[in-house]
Amino acid sequence: MEEAQNMMPSNMYGQYYQNVSDYNIIRMRLDTQPLLDQIELFLRGSKYTITELNGKMKSQQVILGVSKANSTGIQSILNWLSATINPHVVQGNFPVDKKGYSWMYEQYIYEFQINLGNYLILNLYKFEMNEDEIEGTIDFIMNLTIPFISRLIGNQERKSYGKTMESKEVHAIGGKVPTMK
Repeated sequence: MEEAQNMMPSNMYGQYYQNVSDYNIIRMRLDTQPLLDQIELFLRGSKYTITELNGKMKSQQVILGVSKANSTGIQSILNWLSATINPHVVQGNFPVDKKGYSWMYEQYIYEFQINLGNYLILNLYKFEMNEDEIEGTIDFIMNLTIPFISRLIGNQERKSYGKTMESKEVHAIGGKVPTMK
């Protein structure tokens, strides 16, 4: 980054930092790994803690509860979920009617929950899951998936990209840079 700064005129630093900031915002919005990580921690019955070891900070996963499934099951569930919780899906569109209601969104969420339930029940024994844990597992996953998928309603996610990536050109006239309002 320092090399890039040295190659730019001093009045370009602001624009350079704005572009980096815009990129980071887009990357943050499209990064679905934190959602999948939360689900994985839930399924494993664990959380991450930060500890200090020999003066260095170290992150480690600590088991706090009982896994909801065996390792194969956890990985299979995460793989199944990644077909929906991914950067490509969130760029889709669920059209809305004049009142702002999206039948496609409602139908998608309904079918997703049914399919998730079917997937877990069909693999209950293979994944070594406890029947009593299925409903709570579905609820946890749905509580993360519903807000994620709601970003598709009315194409709002893609519409917001334009505002994030909006660029402005400024030309110096007579050595003075006009102020932007």
